[in-house]
Amino acid sequence: MQENNKELVVTKVFDAPCELVWKAWITPELIAQWFAPGIVMDVRELDVRPGGHFRFGDPNNKTAGEYTGTYIVVKPCTELSFYVMDFSEDPTGIAAGFKAVFEELGKQTKVTLTSIPPENSYDKGASDAWVGCFDRLAKVIK
Repeated sequence: MQENNKELVVTKVFDAPCELVWKAWITPELIAQWFAPGIVMDVRELDVRPGGHFRFGDPNNKTAGEYTGTYIVVKPCTELSFYVMDFSEDPTGIAAGFKAVFEELGKQTKVTLTSIPPENSYDKGASDAWVGCFDRLAKVIK
């Protein structure tokens, strides 16, 4: 993890082949289990292609707590970039952009998540949230 209050970088090596890690990023049943720390998400919309949209929400709150976004780059086992609006804590939404780069390391896969413009100011809470998501992702792909 790297912090500079402008850019967020989180890296993790998963004990799984790239195809399995990639699948966890694009399959509704799998995304639901790891995308938000602490809850199983309700995947309400998922169109994984450049320009495609997604909408995830807290199943306990049908009107708030949503993450909506648009995919920018979709290159299987290489890169997944997207913009997201996070309505989970702010009803006006918090915009962020992320680039996940997938790198095959034999039977393992390294994923590096980096913030992309529009950039927010990131703090330890944001880093911890993504680290928590990646920890959950590691359990989902076993």
